[in-house]
Amino acid sequence: MPEQKVRHLGVIMDGNRRWARQHMLKSVMGGHEKGVDTFIDLCEWCENADIPYLTVYAFSTENFKRSQQEVSDLFKLMRRFFVEEIHTCIEKGVKVVVVGNLSYLKPEDIKVIRDAEEVTKDCGKLYLQIALSYGGRDEILRAAEAYARDVASGKASLDTPLTEDAFEQYLMTPGIPDIDLVIRTGGDHRLSNFFPWQTTYADLWFTDVLWPDFSEKLLGEALQWYANVKVNKGK
Repeated sequence: MPEQKVRHLGVIMDGNRRWARQHMLKSVMGGHEKGVDTFIDLCEWCENADIPYLTVYAFSTENFKRSQQEVSDLFKLMRRFFVEEIHTCIEKGVKVVVVGNLSYLKPEDIKVIRDAEEVTKDCGKLYLQIALSYGGRDEILRAAEAYARDVASGKASLDTPLTEDAFEQYLMTPGIPDIDLVIRTGGDHRLSNFFPWQTTYADLWFTDVLWPDFSEKLLGEALQWYANVKVNKGK
């Protein structure tokens, strides 16, 4: 019978800007700030549900197309999380790992991220992957380029068949189990470039609820739906 428990949860946190407009806030940043609060709660909810791996879509490569002011404010909010909230991660046993094309980021932002990863590296209750400046197609292209470089340098050989397991070592998530369940808030029913390789066999659960209003109750509904799907598949 298929495994009924989610080992690795992926979440596309969509709807912050619409939430801010619905609540007639002066700036969409109010929605992003509330979304960060919900994200912090999500980590605790995952621990309560005994989910060992969590991957969240924090900022995609496409998000750079937003206004310069919003992008700048988002990265200020990001820095604040990694500096002010990292003690919470340590207390809760959350290991923070950031994946994405960080070449777009400022050196000071990269340092803040690496510092957060370093101080949480020994935490073992929840493995938290934050996809930042991430795009799934970009990840696969970069992996293919890395493999090509290894072939050119002699580290890899075309005489040896390239297997899925071998190629996965060139991705940004080597050694991490594939995502079992993807939750997307905000009403859209698509993955939007969210880990296409790692979600190949994932089940997808969508809700119209905007991310700042997501709750532990809704997480429980999604997990129960997943368990029911697996039970039915096993019949």
